[in-house]
Amino acid sequence: MSPARTGNYTLQLALASASASELQVRFNDRRAKRPHFTTRLIGRDNAIARHGIYGLYWFYSINVPSHLLRNGNNTVYLTQSRSKSPFGGIMYDYIRLEGPPDTGLISLQ
Repeated sequence: MSPARTGNYTLQLALASASASELQVRFNDRRAKRPHFTTRLIGRDNAIARHGIYGLYWFYSINVPSHLLRNGNNTVYLTQSRSKSPFGGIMYDYIRLEGPPDTGLISLQ
């Protein structure tokens, strides 16, 4: 497949809570040996254990090189790789992939 438009993409990842977790991010290859991004071990609040709707907020702005993406459909794999108990986990607020600015001329009227 042909690559996506060149430029800087950004994955905005906002977590409402995390407890004893590591979030790994991969693009289009869930079996890639190394993730493109990892949070490492994060989270010590108990929002998930108490079924809360929010805890300590985490926000990540992840640079995504265009060579990791392709034209058409892409898949972002989010893997929680460290949970050892039912009380560990990640609560997402939002996930957004932002593309590079359009290089074409825009006319405003």
